[in-house]
Amino acid sequence: MNPDPGSQEQQRFRVIVDFVRHQEVSDISLLQNQITARLDGRVTHLAEEGALTCEEVQAMIRALLAQAPAPPGGGPLVTGSLTAADFTAVLYGKRFRVNVARSRRALFASLRPLPDAPPEDPHRLGLSAALVERFLSLPHGLVLVTGPTGSGKTTTIAALLEVLNRKREVKIITIEDPVEFEFQCRRAEVIQREVGSDVESYAAGLKEALRQNPDVIMLGEIRDADTAVTALQAVETGHLVISCLHAQSVVEAVSRYLLLGPAERAAEMRYVLARSLRIAMNQRLLRKRGGGRLAVREILIHAPKVEAVIMRGNEDELRDQMLSGRDLGMVDFQTALRQCQPQLDPQEFALHRNG
Repeated sequence: MNPDPGSQEQQRFRVIVDFVRHQEVSDISLLQNQITARLDGRVTHLAEEGALTCEEVQAMIRALLAQAPAPPGGGPLVTGSLTAADFTAVLYGKRFRVNVARSRRALFASLRPLPDAPPEDPHRLGLSAALVERFLSLPHGLVLVTGPTGSGKTTTIAALLEVLNRKREVKIITIEDPVEFEFQCRRAEVIQREVGSDVESYAAGLKEALRQNPDVIMLGEIRDADTAVTALQAVETGHLVISCLHAQSVVEAVSRYLLLGPAERAAEMRYVLARSLRIAMNQRLLRKRGGGRLAVREILIHAPKVEAVIMRGNEDELRDQMLSGRDLGMVDFQTALRQCQPQLDPQEFALHRNG
């Protein structure tokens, strides 16, 4: 669906979509009288100062809202009490994840371009052959891909799932908000469900998935106690669960997962997580020399010593395990950063060194 044919909003969105198709754009922002894009992590202005009025940008945002699903109970989506709206929009064949919210009584919008298909070659994303083979061999367990917002977590997961899709006869159910990469069934059966349109919530979708005979469950994010507990239950019943978690390191990811659970189940969750966590990685997208960005990852692999450290509640010792577990494919962030130094922008390397 596109804005009204011939409208100024249509022409502006056409220019934006054309720009997105030809540049490595991670986000578009419509705010006040500005349109900006994030290129290689930096904000770039797409319109010259004074080229647009605030009302013209508001008209563009209202055109976007025409694609948003109606709120429960019907009625207009935009009211004076609107706080935020999240939905997927299609502009000239390009899908975007859209968030519309209010700032000082005016609307602003954030658009994230969604990819057309999952990556076919995980090695181009910096995922080693050994790590991919380890993932393919997992019959069950928990895999966590963590990092800050915009670090490429979803892309990494999509690449791993596409390998499964092409190489194993399994049933994969994804629960996403929204569906980002669109999978075509290869050797695997892939069912994608979107929060808000196909299922009420991550937790509800996960509970339903357990009755749908999957081998693999992908959760777009683990963000609450119900989802965290149910994900571990899924692992205990023989499923492979892969999900994202917002964290700045593997150590923080393990601690944060455990903090999500209810206090009365803390010991149980620690026990199950220690035994079931198969791979945990944390990644950051850093600027490369000459443009573009590179994923730098620290990786934790399940091993008896890792399990014992988590069981004892000594998460800070996990970094030592990554330092000593190189033969298993583990690596801590600072070592990974040094390995990538020749490819990185010198200022970017200096910013993250020992940081």
